[in-house]
Amino acid sequence: MNKIFKFRVEIEGLEDKIWRVIEIADRMTVADLAYTILASFNSLAYHLYKINYKGNIYDCWVSPENKPYYENLINAVTTRLSSLGLKENDILKMEYDYGSTTTFNIIYLGCEELKSYHEVKKYPNIKAGGGLGMIDDVSSYELKEIVLETDKLGYSNSYFTSGYETNKKYDYRKYNLMTDNRNLKGTILLIKNGYEVK
Repeated sequence: MNKIFKFRVEIEGLEDKIWRVIEIADRMTVADLAYTILASFNSLAYHLYKINYKGNIYDCWVSPENKPYYENLINAVTTRLSSLGLKENDILKMEYDYGSTTTFNIIYLGCEELKSYHEVKKYPNIKAGGGLGMIDDVSSYELKEIVLETDKLGYSNSYFTSGYETNKKYDYRKYNLMTDNRNLKGTILLIKNGYEVK
């Protein structure tokens, strides 16, 4: 039976400001969950990531050179979500960009069974959310300062790179759920190809 897993994903330190509820098929991988998070939270996805769960590190890049030093290192690309043995309210931690780290808290909310295999095509999906997302090369702590300044001033003084050679004003309050879902699958595919295609 096909199942859909539901996660609440929050940027650490901004849990009530920038968050998503993500629905994703259980047959998808830990890497697919990471790509969905990066796509929905506006990342350009050009840094490394890892997801920690129960002492294991699900990494985007597992090579023969680093495997002997980290016995608990597991390939996120080959690990299905269904194999994790998740229980309701379990928390996974995702770190993106080890220089200016953005940390995500990923809370497992439970699952539901689908009536047909064809329904799986609707997922991943963002069920709910708030806050525009992250800024690449800006840590969670620095982003929190930007958000607090925006709240204090009532407007934003910050910019982010929305693509190469383009900048936009960053106002975390301007999140659109419909636009996020419309662009989600295409952005996930671009990110997946960037990490997985050699």
